[in-house]
Amino acid sequence: MTSALYVGYLAATLGTVCWIPQAWKAWSTRDTSGISLVSNLLFLTTVSLWLLYGLMVTDWPIIAANICAIIAVTVIVAAKLKYK
Repeated sequence: MTSALYVGYLAATLGTVCWIPQAWKAWSTRDTSGISLVSNLLFLTTVSLWLLYGLMVTDWPIIAANICAIIAVTVIVAAKLKYK
């Protein structure tokens, strides 16, 4: 594996892990008052497009990161819609 792939996977991991605490807090406290639905929907669209791009160019760090990000942000959006 090249150093560029290591950097890609590290960026993918850190970029995805940062959403997990927000998703956990939203579901565990059921308090989503400080979460912007519009912002998270825009971000969900962004990571979906990045996933599509990663699939088109077969870039595994991009694919892996954005699959995980889609899951985490979908959890946040679902919590926001459920616990209005």
